Amino acid sequence: MSSLSDFASRIRRHGRRVEEGANLIKRKVALVVDREVVLETPVDTGRARSNWIASIAAPILSDHEPYAPGAKLGKSERANAAAAMEQAQLVISAVKSGDDIYISNNVHYIGLLNEGSSAQAPSGFVQSAVLRGVSAVRGARILS
Repeated sequence: MSSLSDFASRIRRHGRRVEEGANLIKRKVALVVDREVVLETPVDTGRARSNWIASIAAPILSDHEPYAPGAKLGKSERANAAAAMEQAQLVISAVKSGDDIYISNNVHYIGLLNEGSSAQAPSGFVQSAVLRGVSAVRGARILS
């Protein structure tokens, strides 16, 4: 027969596994959403694509120059996408349980792009990215 302290110990271990599992799922959703918004963002100069920035605890409220600037780069442009996704991977890999993850873009025209102002991406590409992130973990189990 187990003692009460053994039971309490098992409950604490179980709680830690639930917390760790939930954190893994949260990080996976964030990585998928980031990848999707980066790759779906229409590209001319690379500025909008480069400004998808992941952060912990608070959103980034500024924007920056493209990682690999150019003109008429087009949707197949890869250098800015790779750099933006690498930035997110570094940040998201450091997320701990209880941390909030933000993926923000502060170029002044990101809303117009999301509304379909470019023929390179359909309107609502940001919302679609979030749905794909959630779908990526649908049915995921926190405990083994």
